[in-house]
Amino acid sequence: MILDLFKKKDPYATFWKWFESNESYFHNNFETNKELLFDNLSLKLKEIDENLTFEISNNPEQKRELIISADGIADSFDNVISLCDAAPPLRDWVVIPFRPRMDSKGIKVNMGEDSLGYNDVYFTYQNRGHYIDLEVYIRFEEDNRHHYVNMYFILLDSLIGEYDAVSKIGNTEFFNLNNVNSPELMNFTELIRIVDAVR
Repeated sequence: MILDLFKKKDPYATFWKWFESNESYFHNNFETNKELLFDNLSLKLKEIDENLTFEISNNPEQKRELIISADGIADSFDNVISLCDAAPPLRDWVVIPFRPRMDSKGIKVNMGEDSLGYNDVYFTYQNRGHYIDLEVYIRFEEDNRHHYVNMYFILLDSLIGEYDAVSKIGNTEFFNLNNVNSPELMNFTELIRIVDAVR
């Protein structure tokens, strides 16, 4: 039998072999050596896909959650799914694909002196097959528009989850709520019901 010496290693298996060898250290030293852990984990994920990123939960007394994210980039979704599917059973960690929905309705995102929460965002929508097009209304100063757009997308991931935010939301247009007076606008949290109805 001729061995293929040039056969590529499975990048997902390689990642998990490395992670397994470090899982206890990462779990027990996350708070005290956070920068080293983040740098190493980020480097290893980017060897698979430049867009992959992660989040880690702060629960040292139990299993920590390792959330693998495509950072909202649809082209990298397959790598997130394949990597998480390849995860072995881990003693100290729970592996979660994509940023999940957050239960809290009181989430606020801060950027500099600006902040945005669920109750600050309103919308109208139009169904377009498997997608929903949104008109989003936020109260902002024009000079800081980009801050509010960035904070909105972070809130969107926390409200409906990263996967649905990319796979079910189509075009999004932004409008200044200072210039609008319409009773037809819906509160941001109502988007959950609308997104869940999309198949």
